[in-house]
Amino acid sequence: MLFTQQQHDRAAELLAQFTQRYLASLPDRPVFPDLDRPALRALKSEPMPQHGQSLESLFEELEQVIVPNSTHTAHPRFLPYVQPSPNALSPYADHVAATLNQNCNLWHLSPAANAVEQAVLRWFADLFGLPATAGGILTSGGSMANLIALTAARDHALGEKARTHGLQASRAPLVLYTSDEIHSSIDKAVSILGLGTQYLRHIPTDEHFRIRLDLLADAITADRAAGRIPFCVAASAGTVTTGAIDPIEDLARLCRQHQLWLHIDGAYGALSALSSRFQPQLSALALADSVSLDPHKFLFCAYEAGCVLVRDRRHLHHSFNAHPSYLTMSEDPDFIDFANHGPQLSRAFKALKVWWSLKHFGAAAYAGVIERMHDLALYMGQQIEARPEFELLAPVVFNCVCFRLRGEDDDANRRALKQLVDSGLAFLGPAYVKGRTGLRACFMNLRTTEADVDLILNRLA
Repeated sequence: MLFTQQQHDRAAELLAQFTQRYLASLPDRPVFPDLDRPALRALKSEPMPQHGQSLESLFEELEQVIVPNSTHTAHPRFLPYVQPSPNALSPYADHVAATLNQNCNLWHLSPAANAVEQAVLRWFADLFGLPATAGGILTSGGSMANLIALTAARDHALGEKARTHGLQASRAPLVLYTSDEIHSSIDKAVSILGLGTQYLRHIPTDEHFRIRLDLLADAITADRAAGRIPFCVAASAGTVTTGAIDPIEDLARLCRQHQLWLHIDGAYGALSALSSRFQPQLSALALADSVSLDPHKFLFCAYEAGCVLVRDRRHLHHSFNAHPSYLTMSEDPDFIDFANHGPQLSRAFKALKVWWSLKHFGAAAYAGVIERMHDLALYMGQQIEARPEFELLAPVVFNCVCFRLRGEDDDANRRALKQLVDSGLAFLGPAYVKGRTGLRACFMNLRTTEADVDLILNRLA
């Protein structure tokens, strides 16, 4: 199970050759593959091998079966979701993290990784203007970050008996409020946490796709009058469809008035605060009780890399601390046992690629890339408005564009999207905006140019 030096050298050589060939070939590949279903069925039904095979044969199978049947998310015309192409450094950071194989749960098992993660968390907290009491943890992504934040919010509402009595001791149902544009991970979290989706209020949004404060205030008042317990508002810093940012400062004021926890789902857009163009819209993140964000989005880190921050790190410890005898070790003021700040025990060294990416490229470079993604969206929006074949479904406020074929019904728009994806030319996503179906381009790809936008629109036309 251990390599000789010769095998190490050969594996490194094969990996370097594969990486170089694959990235160079991206523009010539179909974004979505013409699936070789017999090959994939054979892959699924292959029995467990009893004897090993050579490195060369593994890479040959990679080239012949895996790559041709993969969706090429680093392709310049892969634009369906908030899913970026990875920066060039991420694969190397993941290789180092796998080599060191740190288990980032107890500090004794990962002292340097622990310090790196603390540094990354401090950078993010400082970016959003959170106080020195803030803390957090790196996660698999925004869904887990939202779940952790809402767990802390729930337990804060339940008080000291949250761990021992849970919801069973609650005198009335807890109610959470969000907009009808929120990411589905909030719905999942409400279900997982035992709150019940009938106590999740999806408040309508205004013409800018932001939660309506008047309807939110009315819903809180109505629930209180009915004997229920409002406990949290989950807002968006970048809604999943249009990229809209909820009025965070006004929400913070409302939450203080009603003594509610304010969580900001910033998995999509929070890190755009790196850009001076978007920072003013996000300065109110400093008022949040918790924030989720995704370095595998606007830091272009390879999957997985999410993060959650809380205004007071003690809330995470309250929800997640556990001290079984087999894990009890001495505490140290310089380190954090992250196992007590989240649900995972086994947890990889995700912080390395985030840390390295910021140290290598620098925050200024990221600000420039974020603004270039916005500029591409603005360009596409301008082209759509200038062409009679298309119409915008929402104003372009961030890096995504929602549009449809003018004069065509929903089915025709769905067919057009399917035909575009099946052609392999480009991969856009569906958009459902205020009852109308269309297409959505989300600019998160480091290789995309205006020429790609023109190519997509010409094909659709």
